[in-house]
Amino acid sequence: MPLWCGGSLAGRQTYDPHPALGRMHPPQDLERVQKEYLAEAPSLIDAMFSAKPALRPIYDQMYDVARGLGTDVKICPAKTIVPLYRTHVFAQIKPTTKTRIDLGLALRPFIEEGRNFPARLIDTGGYVKKDRITHRIEIFSLMDIDDEVLDWLKQAYEWNP
Repeated sequence: MPLWCGGSLAGRQTYDPHPALGRMHPPQDLERVQKEYLAEAPSLIDAMFSAKPALRPIYDQMYDVARGLGTDVKICPAKTIVPLYRTHVFAQIKPTTKTRIDLGLALRPFIEEGRNFPARLIDTGGYVKKDRITHRIEIFSLMDIDDEVLDWLKQAYEWNP
């Protein structure tokens, strides 16, 4: 089970302040707002999976995998999705139904170089709409988090600094 919101604002945290916080609040309020967000992050995850408890172990595994990609990975839960970003979002974890999590991936560089994608990578239409997330992989169980999923997540991380 991951640790929640450990450390100080100056140190590395399990969850990171949402990147929009600095734009939405004056600097004098930023530290207070960051602390409030960090305190709320675990309850956002709990609420997201309260009606979908079978998906929580899948989320926890994806969380651990994302943290293992690099020390610059930031995980910022919202009410319905959990974006993963460095400078920009490279992936998102979304409990889409009661039986499925969609792992969204930002694969724009691969589209632009003309790479073919396996059928398992579903085009979200994001490239045409100019969204960051261009593809998704459906995950129904822990067994679905296989080498192919891990490889695509790593490639999205590496190609989206």
